[in-house]
Amino acid sequence: MRIVTAFVAAALATSVLPAVPVASAASSGIHRLLLTPTADPSRSQYVSWSRPVAASGQRVIAVGPDGITRTVPARRKLGTTERTAGSRQYRYVVALSGLEPSTRYRYRVVGRGVATRWRAFTTAGPANRAFRMLQFGDTQIDNDGPPDRIIEAATERFPDARLLLQAGDVVNKPWVGREWSELHEALSPAGQWRSWVSSIGNHEQCRVRSSCRSGAGRGFRSYFQFPSNGFPDQRRTWFFLDQGPARIIVLDTFGSDLRRQRSFLAHALRTNDRPWSIVLMHSGPFASVGDRRNTEMRKWFLPTLERYDADLVLSGHDHSYARGRKAGVTYLASVSGPKYYDSSIRDWRAGGATRVKAAYRTSTYQVISVSPTQLKVRAVVGHRGKGARPAIKVGRTLDGFTLTR
Repeated sequence: MRIVTAFVAAALATSVLPAVPVASAASSGIHRLLLTPTADPSRSQYVSWSRPVAASGQRVIAVGPDGITRTVPARRKLGTTERTAGSRQYRYVVALSGLEPSTRYRYRVVGRGVATRWRAFTTAGPANRAFRMLQFGDTQIDNDGPPDRIIEAATERFPDARLLLQAGDVVNKPWVGREWSELHEALSPAGQWRSWVSSIGNHEQCRVRSSCRSGAGRGFRSYFQFPSNGFPDQRRTWFFLDQGPARIIVLDTFGSDLRRQRSFLAHALRTNDRPWSIVLMHSGPFASVGDRRNTEMRKWFLPTLERYDADLVLSGHDHSYARGRKAGVTYLASVSGPKYYDSSIRDWRAGGATRVKAAYRTSTYQVISVSPTQLKVRAVVGHRGKGARPAIKVGRTLDGFTLTR
């Protein structure tokens, strides 16, 4: 049986809205506005934002093409702290529910005496409706540089892509407030018009590094609102959502609960009644760094991915581009920032996989088109570091493939 998150029903009203001065998010004190998906993005939508001080009476107003106005009060959620995220932010979230599939809704955040300008999002279509999404690898450093330019170029070139995926390590030092500011600048305005999904990386939760403060990934957990699927002891850093012909499963590969996540992965794959299963995880089963071994990922997740026929696994962590296959599953690792590692086939071979494509010092974004019968993926060059190979210009296709049902 499909288990989905229950949402508070939106209050419906058709009365004239009270007049409030329209302001930008920043000037109204409402900032870091972000859309993230629920477990059923065809019927509901998360909207979250920050305030520098606590504020009551906030709400989201959404209007569909039928003219009906939905007004939903905001809920205050986990905020950030100076020690763990570099600044104190009060975070608020609304779950808009009762929406219609494949429908465009205008929305804005309203507080006491202020309102942001109107923005819009489009809900996901039904299971047989094709859609397009974009996927990014690690950004981690200099989010106001190449990552910002890559996200902007990708979303402007493919305006019909309504879902954006990112493979973790959104920041480098989670206790530095400037890094979160630069990240949210990179996510704007794209993440205010499209839903953003990120798997949590090791840097956001101070794994595999010393002298680090994160409060168990508090900044990440505060800024990104993701769903629960009703799985026992599920955490909000691992979940799945159903969009069009695909189930997208997100894992926390540096969490302390990998055994439970393995059971969740099996459940999500086994119960998927949509044509495609796509898994997003920060560290994939096969490392592209010459001195790295991803044996833990292979131990916990590889048998489950193969047994229950996952189609595509997207990852980051290795700061390079590589694609390969094993037992019918396609694995793709990528980077969307300016930090690079070497590229090696060693761990792919050690894990019994075949690497079919690789690039050196090349940042990409992936254009993923999903229909009931085909899954098309194209890796587009977004930035080239010094000595990048192969010599493919920014904006050109590095790699492409199609999976067919």
